[in-house]
Amino acid sequence: MATPGMESGIHVFFALLAGLTAAFLLGILYIKPNNLNTIRKLAVLFTIFVWLSWITVAPVYTQEYGTDKAMIKQYPETKAAHALGMETKEHIFYTGLILSLLVAIAAYTLDLSMPGARRFLIGTLIVLVLGFLVLEALGAWIGISAKYAWSINATIG
Repeated sequence: MATPGMESGIHVFFALLAGLTAAFLLGILYIKPNNLNTIRKLAVLFTIFVWLSWITVAPVYTQEYGTDKAMIKQYPETKAAHALGMETKEHIFYTGLILSLLVAIAAYTLDLSMPGARRFLIGTLIVLVLGFLVLEALGAWIGISAKYAWSINATIG
């Protein structure tokens, strides 16, 4: 039997790979903007990692988060982690999911030798990297709040 909670590790793994790939893609766009083959491959790889992150979190969110959510919502000290943190996280995550498709489509359809097209792709990637950082911070807040709520529950009951 697997250790409870470890299922989210694969989701986080793909999310980190997506974040690193996006950062690397940004670097390539700045340093070697004419390396179209590498840019396209990284764009598709980034999109795949984002989608794998989304797919692998589904069982965790639908089957496991409910118990932590109930515990988080039970205490005033941790209630905001779900009400604000998770709700915000879901919206950013869905936006990033759609924008990740835009990155791959843009890499293959736009003429990246044109400054406007390159700026568009760079801007989209910057928004995605910033979203990734916010998602990581919100995920940490939710995880810490769950642990804190469980510790409160253990000391009270």
